[in-house]
Amino acid sequence: MSPLPKKSPASEALSLEPPAEDPAARGSEIGVEPEEIDRLPSLPGVYLMKDAKDKVLYIGKAANLRSRVANYFTSGGEARFNVRYLMRHVRRVETIITANEKEAFLLENTLIKTQQPRYNIRLRDDKTYVSVRFNLNHRWPRAVVMRRRHEDRSDGALYLGPYDSAGSVRETLRLLQRVFPIRSCKDSVLNNRTRPCLLHSIGRCCAPCVKTVDRGEYEAMVQNTIKVLKGRPEEVINQLREQMDAHSGSMDYEQAGAVRDRIAAIERTTERQRVHTHDGMDRDVIVIERAGGRVAFAVFVYRNGLLTHSRPFIMKDHDRPEVDLADEFIGLYYEGETPPREVLIDPMPARAELLAAWLTERRTAKSEIHRPQRGEKLRMIEVARENCRLLLEQHLSGRKSLEEINETIAGKFHLDHLPDPIECYDISTIQGFATVGSMVTFRKGEPDKSRYRKFKIKTVAGQDDFGSLREMLTRRFKKAVQGDDMLPGLVVIDGGKGQLGVAVEVFAELGIADVGLVGMAKARVKRRGDKEERTEERFFLPGRKNPVKF
Repeated sequence: MSPLPKKSPASEALSLEPPAEDPAARGSEIGVEPEEIDRLPSLPGVYLMKDAKDKVLYIGKAANLRSRVANYFTSGGEARFNVRYLMRHVRRVETIITANEKEAFLLENTLIKTQQPRYNIRLRDDKTYVSVRFNLNHRWPRAVVMRRRHEDRSDGALYLGPYDSAGSVRETLRLLQRVFPIRSCKDSVLNNRTRPCLLHSIGRCCAPCVKTVDRGEYEAMVQNTIKVLKGRPEEVINQLREQMDAHSGSMDYEQAGAVRDRIAAIERTTERQRVHTHDGMDRDVIVIERAGGRVAFAVFVYRNGLLTHSRPFIMKDHDRPEVDLADEFIGLYYEGETPPREVLIDPMPARAELLAAWLTERRTAKSEIHRPQRGEKLRMIEVARENCRLLLEQHLSGRKSLEEINETIAGKFHLDHLPDPIECYDISTIQGFATVGSMVTFRKGEPDKSRYRKFKIKTVAGQDDFGSLREMLTRRFKKAVQGDDMLPGLVVIDGGKGQLGVAVEVFAELGIADVGLVGMAKARVKRRGDKEERTEERFFLPGRKNPVKF
């Protein structure tokens, strides 16, 4: 993000490096000359605060850049401890002018997602949750449970969710298949089958792969599945009751009974929840809680008046005002979600009117933001807040955050960076035959299956784990050195000092020096008389004799 030429002071980068020879000139804890702030434009835009290594620490938006940035550097402007701590590390500010405040809001969202500044809100990756995808442009659409949504929706795909339980979603789809037997197989299977599969035999697939299926009837089954997943089963049930009455009127009692069974199955699958509202509106309820250096957001999702699920977000608390946190959270959260008719939130965002207009544009229908003061809506806020408070208490009392775990790993392994992503390598062979190397990747504490790799060993004959490991690592990291692949934060080799030594040699040959490297010897069971003892996993580090244990 380079500054514009100095001829355009409105967008010029502001250097905040204080004059070392004159400590008295410091206007704040890091020192800013008044004329430097005066060079900033009194226009809407986005400002990026950077440290001495040009790393972005914080991104903000402002209707008046000069006034907002000056507030950080004037005495009494920002007295919060965390803000003063942040400003001690800021050495440069860059500004980007926008046409209006709304454009500044949109640009801020984009930059926060791409730059991931430490002092902004960073929502946990959506791959923690699952969505259900329907490619409605396909001849025979199917329901696909997936962790990560595609940004490009030009293929006509419809995404439902996200849902916090993959198991519950798959169970619901399995039950719905009995009522609406749409296909569940991949396209490769669909296009190559010559006879119906077992699912067709048990009534859970209409077998469009080999049988003549009416397109209109199939599309109706897909739409009914979507309606149930969207929380609108009453529409489907009413439609099926009309069909049942029609079959009964024509004395086709067998078909009427089949439709009756479908209605009963849907009612069992979508049993009405206790937590519901009387107006049947689509709304989200968002609350914020703070404790123990953490801030928690909870989003309670109501569809057709039913509470369908909730989504928690917990992150470090940098002592920012809650109205600003609410403002930033809504912008980031609804960047990837379809806004509802109404958002109930406490506290009210700093720029509620601007956010409501943006949500309306994204929804292509009116969307409003309210902070309820009384009645049922206030009760919904209170229920969400109590749940959010409990969630935060549980988090603080037990589970460590991912950042804390990574910091522990980095400390144990003497790394000067956080170990993310982590790549793990192993060799598998069948008595020296069909030797294969495997690589699995963990990103932000979760398996990243898009980065899983399998290496068929080509240059090693017989059972030679060391030679096979050398080939695999050389092939993998040669691409990284050539710029065709990424480097991980930590490499874990399955094995002890011998396997680690091979990896050290490969890294030395390729000139890789800034990647953490450890060898892991798995736990073993030892017998001492009649007793069995299980040893700890041991991690070997290059140049260290004794292993590290957790």
